[in-house]
Amino acid sequence: MLDQFLSHQKFPRILILRLSSIGDVLQASPVARELRKAFPSAYISWLIESKSQEVIQDNSNLDSVFVWPRKEWNAEAKKTGDYHALVRKNLAFVKQIRKEKFQISIDLHGMFRSGLLGYLSGAKYRLCLPNSREYAEHFANVKVKTGNFPTVFSRYLSVLKEFGIHRTEPEMEMQISLCDERFAMEFMANYGLKKKGFFILNPATSQPNKCWSTDKFAKLGDMLVDTYQLPILLLGAKSDRPLTKKIVDGMRHKPIDATGLVNLKQLGAITKQARTFISGDTGPLYIAQAVGTPTVAIFGPTNANYYSLEKKNHIFIQGRDACTNNVTIIELYRAVRQLMP
Repeated sequence: MLDQFLSHQKFPRILILRLSSIGDVLQASPVARELRKAFPSAYISWLIESKSQEVIQDNSNLDSVFVWPRKEWNAEAKKTGDYHALVRKNLAFVKQIRKEKFQISIDLHGMFRSGLLGYLSGAKYRLCLPNSREYAEHFANVKVKTGNFPTVFSRYLSVLKEFGIHRTEPEMEMQISLCDERFAMEFMANYGLKKKGFFILNPATSQPNKCWSTDKFAKLGDMLVDTYQLPILLLGAKSDRPLTKKIVDGMRHKPIDATGLVNLKQLGAITKQARTFISGDTGPLYIAQAVGTPTVAIFGPTNANYYSLEKKNHIFIQGRDACTNNVTIIELYRAVRQLMP
């Protein structure tokens, strides 16, 4: 069905849906790149929720991005009690999508709301991520083969087989603008940081059981400064300040604490200039990988092999018994040394 359509259509209009989260959006981004390579004249758009929009905005493989402020609209409706306005906003948003006359939708989120949006887009051919949840696959009409996928990238890229695309590369992409690069240069100058002359510690994750202890981060930071005489930069969101303060208080060599001071694009621009990015399993880790900075990743309850990139400049360390804090300081230190020139 889809293959017959594509054989006669040189300019397909394709809508990709991956609504959140930061890391997942970046891990899904190779799908857009491979579609652009296979269909250079296609019109390709991405539908995403507002919190994660920065990591996909300006992507060179996309013609447009639809931003759905779902949580903001829901919060406003809850505050005002005007749920009719919420319905009107969502209907207007769907109408805006339908105006684009998409012919194909690809649900890479694999949940009810993304499946429903793909259906409401008006696309004649609808695909859904294999092994999806919340009955999302029932909104699709092009069957994608399910199975056991060795990596998250292989799962996302598997949908491309329906387009006749069989050879793919898991290359994540996040565009950094000249404005963000200038911000990074000014930021570094203000704090006395030099290109490839500092380490980044990103201690926070979305789940407490994914976080490495602040005491270990502090000790690792001091070891790195003692060995390489390079400063430590701490990054995180505003809500992470209590966590990073513990690291600041625990280090002999006081780090630069930029927690809550930069947005995602600026974080990517600064990270691009770092020597190594050290983090748990969280969105900024994948931003660092997307911009090409060497990373050392700390994994506990999630499977490091499933999320790993088979590249020399990225090291993934799995905690014993699926426990993040079973990763030792010396393991992290040796991994960082392995990445040093």
